[in-house]
Amino acid sequence: MDIALAGWSIHRRFRREHDPLKLLDYPGLAVEEFEINKIELNSPFFLYENQAQQATSPVAGSYLKQLKAAADAACVQIVGIAVDGHGNLGSVDPAERKQAIENHRKWFDICQVLGCGAFRANSGGHGNQSTAEEIKASTESFAQLAKWAEAAGINILMENHWGISVNPDTMVQIITAVSSRNFGALADFGNFPDEYRLEGLRKIAPHTKFVHAKFLEFDADGEDRRINGRACIEIFKKANYRGLFGIEFEGKGDDHEGVVRSKALLQKYAY
Repeated sequence: MDIALAGWSIHRRFRREHDPLKLLDYPGLAVEEFEINKIELNSPFFLYENQAQQATSPVAGSYLKQLKAAADAACVQIVGIAVDGHGNLGSVDPAERKQAIENHRKWFDICQVLGCGAFRANSGGHGNQSTAEEIKASTESFAQLAKWAEAAGINILMENHWGISVNPDTMVQIITAVSSRNFGALADFGNFPDEYRLEGLRKIAPHTKFVHAKFLEFDADGEDRRINGRACIEIFKKANYRGLFGIEFEGKGDDHEGVVRSKALLQKYAY
């Protein structure tokens, strides 16, 4: 099992008011603090030319080169970027959806500069119920992104996150309809509701290119109190998944302890 660290695990450090963690320091921290040499980044923590317009304002090329150099110096590989706040890919308003697609386009160039093989785009939609029109719109959006992904040699990923993607059957429907070798699922252990978490993961596992191994709170035995880590890992083992498991600690407790215990739990059931 190959383990990565999702930046969201330590999001409070990036967001703290005093002395926030800089993205440039993240690669070194991942190795020094957690002994993990593969990382996922999050778009909100990038340094933008205009922080008020993250969706459209380009990230400066010199900054990206510094970030790549920082990763190289720490012998760390940037394996993915979780992109948020870039518009509704499932919008039934053609102009809004077109803008959302364009907002995501720059991430192919950013990934290439960083040597990163994939980024995640949210499916769009709102709430837990999606209309046929929204699903069609999201499918068309991902079809366009997948074309760019193929040209760039980058994977575009759809996470079971919220909105349209809260339904695993809809995720499979969209991934199957787009039918691109550069488009697949980012499967998150924790994002499906409790009542169909394992069933949902089983459905998207065959289409998965990256996993968020999300954990929340641990008991005395090192098991998550809510998310059955062993069962989740077994699903991907049976699906012959051979990709990364990116630790995404999302608990209220100490994030250092959360990441360390998440790593130990993954290693306990590694295959």
